[in-house]
Order: sequence, then C-alpha cells, then structure tokens
Amino acid sequence: DSTLTGHSGEVISVAFSPDGKLVASGSDDETVKIWDISTGHCDSTLTGHSGEVISVAFSPDGKLVASGSDDETVKIWDISTGHCDSTLTGH
Repeated sequence: DSTLTGHSGEVISVAFSPDGKLVASGSDDETVKIWDISTGHCDSTLTGHSGEVISVAFSPDGKLVASGSDDETVKIWDISTGHCDSTLTGH
C-alpha cells in the first residue's frame, strides 16, 4: 500500500491512467498532480486553475489529462510536457 502526499489542500478527485502506471489527483490547492505508482513520486504538478480542481480524467491513450475546476473551466494537459494544450470555457 502507498500513500501519495504532496498536495497542500484536500484531494477531491483521482483517476488511474489506462495502463495503471500513473494516477492523476485534483485538489482544492488548485493543482493537478501526476503520480508514478511504482515509485510513489510526483512526476509533475500542473498549475493554471484559479479554483479547486474537482474532476480529473485520463484520455483513452493515457497521454492527456482533463481537469475540471470550480473556476468554470476544463483544461486539457499533455502529461509528457506538463503543458496546458487548451482551456475550455463557457460553463
């Protein structure tokens, strides 16, 4: 069993990658973290939301993560670069 620690706020949402090697976590600290299950280390911290992250999901190929926030946006992240590819608004 592993406990992944690193968020500075409450963890609200988690999702496993399709291959089961990574976990994405969304928090009220306004970040998404990508965790390597085998090491327990945080591979990257994705920043850019201005509200708590309430939902995270991997794309079917495991290359992207979508995060939904109470800042009324959805962000699409490339997990290999940590870059936000797009921000969807209008909610």
